[in-house]
Amino acid sequence: MPTLFKVALQKARLAMIGAVVWNLALLAGLLAMAGGWNDGLEWLEIPWQIDIFLAIGGACFAIPLLYTAAARKVSHIYVTGWYYMAALVWFPMLFILANLPGVHSGAQQATTNWWFAHNVLGMWLTPLGLGAAYYFIPKIIGKPIYSYRLSLLGFWALALFYSQVGMHHLIGGPVPTWVVSLSVVQSVMMVISVIAVAINQHTLSLGNLWAWKESLPLRFVALGAIMYTLASLQGSLEAVRAFNTITHFTHYTVAHAHLGVYGFVAMVLFGGVYYMLPRITGRAWPMPWAISLHFWLVVAGFAVYFISLTIGGWLQGMAMLDASKDWLESMEVTIPYLTGRSLGGTLMTLGHLVFAANLAVLFFGRTQAFEEDADDVSPSVAAQSQGA
Repeated sequence: MPTLFKVALQKARLAMIGAVVWNLALLAGLLAMAGGWNDGLEWLEIPWQIDIFLAIGGACFAIPLLYTAAARKVSHIYVTGWYYMAALVWFPMLFILANLPGVHSGAQQATTNWWFAHNVLGMWLTPLGLGAAYYFIPKIIGKPIYSYRLSLLGFWALALFYSQVGMHHLIGGPVPTWVVSLSVVQSVMMVISVIAVAINQHTLSLGNLWAWKESLPLRFVALGAIMYTLASLQGSLEAVRAFNTITHFTHYTVAHAHLGVYGFVAMVLFGGVYYMLPRITGRAWPMPWAISLHFWLVVAGFAVYFISLTIGGWLQGMAMLDASKDWLESMEVTIPYLTGRSLGGTLMTLGHLVFAANLAVLFFGRTQAFEEDADDVSPSVAAQSQGA
């Protein structure tokens, strides 16, 4: 037992070092960009000199997890473990290859840029979000997922089909046609992974709506999982050339990106934080009502944000394809919808401030001791709902 404890402590320390290095590097990157120092590439703005430390921080996360998996005493690994191990292996490969200084240029650089940009969502953020959803939804509801084998089908379909989908952002660009065609095919084939995940997660969460009422964290996680399905199906549609012709270079793409990164990943992680922190700290959330307020502010704000940019982006694309209109008109048509974006973003920001205030009081204020299931699912309600 002492030896196991020492190993666990060493892994925890390494993970903590990684967290410190990662956040310091992120802060340095934000300050560098604010000061005008950046690499000038979308999704790769942070200077590569700082990216080195992000890679080191990420490695400090990955090593303890991989060591734990290798030293496990059972052969079975739950699907959350598959997603998290894959994310921590895939991300360093993506990040290091995309940030190699002086290697990529011209059309090759654009190809590498979008290979990274899409994969940082699909091979890094998506596994983190899906892995969390696969853990928290059955954990909170108290029932298993529909099919473990189906969950592995979704995982391996993601691993097989997602890696090249980013090239559909270069349709019409100076890149080989086969590269774009491969991306379109793989984007459409991602429907397999999405449907597998949807069957597993949505049948459980939507089949137990009582838990949505009883568990505030579940609202974030389950809604975020639904947003993953919508964002992924929308992404497959956007990759089709006829559809891409309208949406390319418009605010429609911005709305889609936020549906995936914010609507899916951020919502799931918000729910995860709300569920885990009381159990880690032993302190109950000081303002439970603030969790509900946070939820409705970000849901309402994001709805306004997403719908505004989606409609505005579509009209923008149609205007750009109209040869009888001046290009400036395609920009002017988006003004009311950009106002909607600002309104939605304001509501989301207010939600984030509420979250930050609740978090600050949890750590630094006086709160009650946390009792298991006190703010998640009432045991009496759960017992009554086993047949739901």
